[in-house]
Amino acid sequence: MRTVRIGIAGFGTVGQATASILASHQAEIAARCGAVLCVTAICRRSPIASPPFAVKAHRDWRELVASPEVDIVLETMGGVTDARALVATALESGKPVVTANKNLLAAEGEALMKIADRRNVPLGFEAAVAGGVPVIRAIAEGTAADRLRSVHGILNGTANYILTRMEAGVIEFADALGEAQRLGYAEADPSFDVDGIDARDKLAILARLAFGGKVDANAIATTGIRGLTAIDMVYAAKLEGTIRLVGAAEKHADGVALTVRPWLVSHRDLLAKVEGVNNAVILEGERAGVQMFYGPGAGGDATAIAVLSDLMEIAGDMASGRLGAKPTAGFRETTDVPLCYQPPPVAWYLRLVIEDAPGVLARLAGVLARHEINIDRVLQEPNLDKRRLPFVITVEPVSEPLLLRAVAELDRDPAVKAPALPLRMVAME
Repeated sequence: MRTVRIGIAGFGTVGQATASILASHQAEIAARCGAVLCVTAICRRSPIASPPFAVKAHRDWRELVASPEVDIVLETMGGVTDARALVATALESGKPVVTANKNLLAAEGEALMKIADRRNVPLGFEAAVAGGVPVIRAIAEGTAADRLRSVHGILNGTANYILTRMEAGVIEFADALGEAQRLGYAEADPSFDVDGIDARDKLAILARLAFGGKVDANAIATTGIRGLTAIDMVYAAKLEGTIRLVGAAEKHADGVALTVRPWLVSHRDLLAKVEGVNNAVILEGERAGVQMFYGPGAGGDATAIAVLSDLMEIAGDMASGRLGAKPTAGFRETTDVPLCYQPPPVAWYLRLVIEDAPGVLARLAGVLARHEINIDRVLQEPNLDKRRLPFVITVEPVSEPLLLRAVAELDRDPAVKAPALPLRMVAME
């Protein structure tokens, strides 16, 4: 049985978990893919005191890529600039690459796929979205014969942990974030997670796969969770719902609407059941209907399993002499996914913070009326500070661009003391 040698660039949590699973499950892996997989080289910027598994340790990724003892390069070092150079160099040298780097794929996936095509070697990226949840293959292969109508879900485990803690303890964002940082779920600088950038990059990849075209991640309207407060969790509960950060790609007659923003979902909705650091992706197809993929979205072992699915497939192709570039919808098209800028109307939750005074509510209602937005109900918790009074207006279905224009006008009112918070409401009837 052929031995396939793997070099791991970026020997952190995911890299170490991959090496550990390969060592402990080597016989089972070989039986399934027809090749013996072993780690022969690792690379990390910081020194490695005692390299595990008797492998060659490098400080420079160029040495690892050039090593004659490496057949497949696994990139788990993160970032974009150095990772792009590493992946491009490995592909140019004719070596297959597996990556778990969603930022790299969102920013440079198209260019890297062109190199992979030209050199006729595969570039695997199952672990780039939702960790161990096999959603990449589900879209690229499992639903390839269907026409997808939408792909949406919870794509960032850190943000989801913070929201579920805010809900469970009715605590403020800063407190839930601090807890996530102490537990190692959030970085010292959490911006990438809590501002929705991580979810945005993952959504760009999913939208490419689902709708077969180029997607610029920077063009996706993105709102994170910093603006949420404990009182939003109280109002959400009164509306029999909960709040989740959702990335959504939804196909309409005039194009695909792409957004990352908090949603207020009914307790009956599938996404309301997703708690902690878990991820969930929901696919809706013309023929297959609704499918949900759920599981840990991060962590060494979960992500390593997704990495290993790519490594095993490539090693099996090497062993059988079938190695070649693998067509991947969305990264080889020359046209952009057509975007929808006027999505269909949906219901909305609007939380405003005002200095309470006679006539203020009527004035704000007048702003909505001028934009032809109908109020459904008004919620106000008792015994709150009248100088900064948070209350909620829910409105009947309206298209997002129209709602946001009304919100901008509301924010200009002198009685409004904080930016209005709009949440899309889902299945709240």
